[in-house]
Amino acid sequence: MKRILYLLLVLPLLGLVSSCSDDKDLPQVSLSIDYTGATEADGSLYVVQGDTLNITALRAIPAEGTKTATLGVVAYFWDGIPQGRTALSPFPISINTTDMEIGKHYLGVNATVLQVDKEVGFAIAQFPVTVVASQSDMPGEGDGGTINPDTRISDSEN
Repeated sequence: MKRILYLLLVLPLLGLVSSCSDDKDLPQVSLSIDYTGATEADGSLYVVQGDTLNITALRAIPAEGTKTATLGVVAYFWDGIPQGRTALSPFPISINTTDMEIGKHYLGVNATVLQVDKEVGFAIAQFPVTVVASQSDMPGEGDGGTINPDTRISDSEN
């Protein structure tokens, strides 16, 4: 008799826990990256060999109609090789290009994304960075700006 009474008391609680269907949604965000030491042209960042590319801020921009979001741990990769990891906002990193070969490379970003009413997700972005030999090879003027790379959201870091 006690078991039946116990089950009758516990069943409504189980229903409350299992009815949280909106907790299974991945975050809906894009990334915004502020940088210095480079110029943007044709969808690529250009940096002179020997100069330092500085990512000064990385932000999660919530999709329209969604709630606020923030980033947790951020990892940076240059041509797939880890360059650094930080959990301190605004998630800066400096990449010295002295030993980089001239030509096209890829800077990757993996970031933990936390958004209100969503499950934890991972933002993955990659964009081209072209290292040039001298300032005269740069495709324009400028030393910094903001880029919004294509961002994929996943439920794992891969």
